Amino acid sequence: MRMALAVAAAFVVLSACGGTAVTGSGAGQPKPSGKIGEVLTLAQPAAPKTLDPTKETTSDRFYAALAYQPLIVQNSAGDLQPGLALSWRYVGTGNTTFVLALRPDVKFSDGSALSAQGVVDHFSYLMKAAGPQAPMFTGYEFAATGPLEVTVRSPKPDPDLAKHLSQNFVAGDIVSPIGLSDPSKLGGATFGAGPYQIDPAQTVAGSQYTYVPNPNYYDKAAVHWKKVVVKVMLDPQSTLAAMQTGQVNLSLGDQGTVPAAKRAGLTVTSAPQLVVAVTLADREGKLAKPLADVRVRQALNYATDRASIAKALYADSGAPTVQVSVPGATGYDAALEHTYPYDVAKAKDLLSQAGYPNGFTLDLSTTTGGGLNLATQAVAQQWEKAGLTVKVNEITNASAYRTTVLGEAKAPAFTANFSVPIATEGSYLYLPNALYNPFRTVDPALQSLYDQSAAASPEAKAGLDRQIMAYLVQQAWFVPIVSQNLYYYASKNITGTTTTPTSYVSIYEVQPAV
Repeated sequence: MRMALAVAAAFVVLSACGGTAVTGSGAGQPKPSGKIGEVLTLAQPAAPKTLDPTKETTSDRFYAALAYQPLIVQNSAGDLQPGLALSWRYVGTGNTTFVLALRPDVKFSDGSALSAQGVVDHFSYLMKAAGPQAPMFTGYEFAATGPLEVTVRSPKPDPDLAKHLSQNFVAGDIVSPIGLSDPSKLGGATFGAGPYQIDPAQTVAGSQYTYVPNPNYYDKAAVHWKKVVVKVMLDPQSTLAAMQTGQVNLSLGDQGTVPAAKRAGLTVTSAPQLVVAVTLADREGKLAKPLADVRVRQALNYATDRASIAKALYADSGAPTVQVSVPGATGYDAALEHTYPYDVAKAKDLLSQAGYPNGFTLDLSTTTGGGLNLATQAVAQQWEKAGLTVKVNEITNASAYRTTVLGEAKAPAFTANFSVPIATEGSYLYLPNALYNPFRTVDPALQSLYDQSAAASPEAKAGLDRQIMAYLVQQAWFVPIVSQNLYYYASKNITGTTTTPTSYVSIYEVQPAV
């Protein structure tokens, strides 16, 4: 999950306790246009720390997806479709046993063959590598139950496993046996079965990454470009200028440049996918004792004037919200939006009840990406009206920020720009091993709700997911501020850049315009 930015052969239908994928041959993209483009140039706001997909974050998904075909593809509409797995199903009841049937006759870019044992070895390495995705699979057992059959057993119900094995979560991007034999090479080369492979001769780490077609890719019709170049561009204005001059074909947008992008004739697509929020991470009070009291966390929610921040900083692109979800996404409940009206007096009263009538000092970490620093400063000023002394710690380097607030758990509270299609998953947001639960808070009531949701039918699951969101709001694990659209800019000579609240633009769907 990002602080993250992020992507038809046959449709897959999964029920809560069964379901089988329909066999397909594509990579999840719509019907090919029949045209092969010369060069697709993408702009990304950050460089990956490594090309090893088991160590990449979800914000690096474009880099990984180009070279590493996932087991399951999630298209831009949110539908799950065949990737390296042709079909999948839950066996029995309870969503704890999951069987994948792999695609036959698949070769990786290095010439090695896809096998069930190779997939098992991939996940063994993923756990040993201890990358960002490893906590999702703690206690899981992967077994080769046939030459092309993999059986996954989870310690608890996991109805979202198919999504976790897609390119949006990176973990299902399978590394070849040759790549696994020498993991030291994975950082600068690619060993995948995706449509492209990295060209080291045309790649400058940290600046530009060039991909060329994988000669062994199983679906030649799904290779739409002779070359794909990913340029690292940190500044939104520079990115827009590159789009306007034709140096870049596809980029993430920025709320401040949307009007200019439209005037320039670029294709602007968007969907509500982001929630700017403060994570009150230290819920046991290890570094900031007051945060262990739910009344304090609720007070911070009452002390936040979301409407004024949305108006001042996000103009037409942001809406005030009290929940870490958006309409149409997992758990969203419009009835919750009235939970925390702006009320400084109420905030002060709750702080007094908790034993802090004169407030307290709180360290609040932030970074510059996505305007998080501006939102953080605004929140800090509002909280000071309720009596707090807020020390804002701004870390400009995005990688260092992730390490500090997530990997090292050194920030009792921090701002994040949650990417909703993955952030609303329990494995990223609130379970004990979740990425955005760096202090590893365990809440039996929340765990019970999740376990019920994980084993429920689709109809019952929706209601339980709303109960989970209500619990998070009532317990004030977060201080959500605004929900935003995630924007993409595209030149007129490409197509396939649609997006929804439940999925990103899929790099597999981006093709030359007819």
